[in-house]
Amino acid sequence: MPEDPSQPTPEDTRRLPRALSPSWAQRKRMLRLEAWCVLAACYPMLAFAYLWPPDFRNGSSGYVAVAWTAFMLRTFSFHLGLLLFLIGAVAGAYRVWRMVLVTVPLLLITLGPTVRRHFPPAPCSVAGETVTVMSVNLLMINELTSPIIEEIRNTSPDVLLLQEYTWNWHKALQQALSADYPFVEYVMQEDSFGAAIYSRRPFEERPEAYLPLGAVSTPQLRTVISVSGERVAFYNIHLLPPWGLEYTIEQRTQFADLLELLAEESIPVVMGGDFNFTENSPYASALADLNAVDAFDLGGWGRGTTWPVNGAFRWIPSLRLDHIYLRGGLTCVRCRTGVGRGSDHRPVIAEIGFGK
Repeated sequence: MPEDPSQPTPEDTRRLPRALSPSWAQRKRMLRLEAWCVLAACYPMLAFAYLWPPDFRNGSSGYVAVAWTAFMLRTFSFHLGLLLFLIGAVAGAYRVWRMVLVTVPLLLITLGPTVRRHFPPAPCSVAGETVTVMSVNLLMINELTSPIIEEIRNTSPDVLLLQEYTWNWHKALQQALSADYPFVEYVMQEDSFGAAIYSRRPFEERPEAYLPLGAVSTPQLRTVISVSGERVAFYNIHLLPPWGLEYTIEQRTQFADLLELLAEESIPVVMGGDFNFTENSPYASALADLNAVDAFDLGGWGRGTTWPVNGAFRWIPSLRLDHIYLRGGLTCVRCRTGVGRGSDHRPVIAEIGFGK
């Protein structure tokens, strides 16, 4: 009687366990192939991420979606570098030298900038006085006000830039700091976009609370304070996060407007806040084109990450989303991140002055 072709043969029965549970030699071949696929994909991905033109005025949905992909690849390049380092280390352990050689250029792109930041920066010389600036995202739902207030007191900044400034935070900060910081400009909001500037020094100009950034009116502050006898513009900026197409388009428009404001500034600038982009992003590159330098790159050490410090994402390598940028002859002697207990961001503290 002929065999039923729909029934497995004895040979098929023997092959099935091998397919479900491959040998170690088979697994190694599969892993090697997968590693080569990752390496082959990384070269065009990184080339695309760094070469895509950042037209911040282009609001086309298709363009913004592609630009967002490039932005995210640059944002998480360090995390990609950790994966590539693992691949290179395993390849080196098994003496797959061709794979190691292919991995090295990718590591220079993804991890090279971070490695350089772990070498102490050259000390900056300052002519005249130094001023301490502290930027803090308070977290609007954070009702634990005393730890951050105590950290502010211990730091004793001359100028304090605050984001996510609510009525609860206003009441607590005024009660604790009003005697030390008599010059204040603020907008209280119960969402994530209230903002304030506290200063020990008088404002040289009437502060602006709503700089014209983007189509949506959110508090973006500017004032002028004297440093070493020179007028310096202080900005407190909180850009929208790139969550979804609508927010991403608005963030890009806000940033394009900010670039125009900075280009028109005739005096030195200190610009701090929660920018919702990292030092590897096309946004940071655009600021560098305007000679705006991140204070942490001048006076910091290490990665200087600020977010997240709580929640589920705290277990992955964090990002530097909070910055203090300097322009117009200003430099930074020291820059560090704080603790920010109760918030999801660490503060940024920079000691700045005019370079010699």
